[in-house]
Amino acid sequence: MNTLLQKRWRTGTFTPVTAANAADALNKIIAERRKELVWRGLRWQDLKRFNKQGANIRLQRILGTDNYLLEPGSNKYIFPIPQEEISLSGIIQNTR
Repeated sequence: MNTLLQKRWRTGTFTPVTAANAADALNKIIAERRKELVWRGLRWQDLKRFNKQGANIRLQRILGTDNYLLEPGSNKYIFPIPQEEISLSGIIQNTR
């Protein structure tokens, strides 16, 4: 990760990233991934995967007076299947 990050800093201003243990290293890599891959559409899959592994990441948004909360393992992570696909194939709609 340091090799990659070093190229993003002006010469002489980069401080190498260090980790105390494997868990700390993984957290730093995840944080860097979140910054570097913004707007790539990967965060949603990352959240699903991390929560399956026990990260318990909760998303909360407050819009005006409305409070929206997405809990780990929620069925709201699953996108609904378009009605046309259900009509053509007879598959069952995802539970939401």
